[in-house]
Amino acid sequence: MDGAFWTRAFDQLAAAFGRAEAALCDYDGAIGDGDHGSSMLRGFQEAQAGFRDRPAAVPGEAWIRAGEAFVENVGGVTGMVFGSLFGAGGRHVAGLVETDAAALHGMFAAGLAEVKKVGKAREGDKSMVDALAPAVEALRKAAENGLPGPAALREAARAAESGRDATVGMEARVGRARYQAAKGRGHVDAGAASVCLVLQTLANAAAELDRTGGR
Repeated sequence: MDGAFWTRAFDQLAAAFGRAEAALCDYDGAIGDGDHGSSMLRGFQEAQAGFRDRPAAVPGEAWIRAGEAFVENVGGVTGMVFGSLFGAGGRHVAGLVETDAAALHGMFAAGLAEVKKVGKAREGDKSMVDALAPAVEALRKAAENGLPGPAALREAARAAESGRDATVGMEARVGRARYQAAKGRGHVDAGAASVCLVLQTLANAAAELDRTGGR
């Protein structure tokens, strides 16, 4: 998975979040402002526009530029935490020309650490961390077991789905949502749903790359 793959992957992320915008806004509306889906779409569209003018040469560049698109164009916590995820992940693999399972684990692990740092969230707080942390663990196991990148992303997507679904029974402990935490019980966390969609989309993009051999 080289720079060209990641450039195409961010195109696919913009399309996926366009389709999911309304659903993500509905999730967020349970205990938030109801704009999470629109914010995520804006971030990926800005990244996509930048890649259209100048494709990424290497994976780290793609992630760093996507992170900058979120920080510069998306307000509030969403821009900060997803910008941190992509920015930290991209810096972790700076200089690599391709990303395998081990690199993917490093990227997402670095992103998770930065998200925890800036967002002050931990597992069980009903946030994106609840989907991201199990995905990172799945990537670690996949790399240790010698799985190729596409298979590793499939495992990570499955783990993120379980983490996302677990947020339904949680009460929010971070952000403004914590002030009406009980109201969020019974609803999927929007950030966790976005992490899940990111990994599902990347897994599909990698599977397509695997089938076509990069053609």
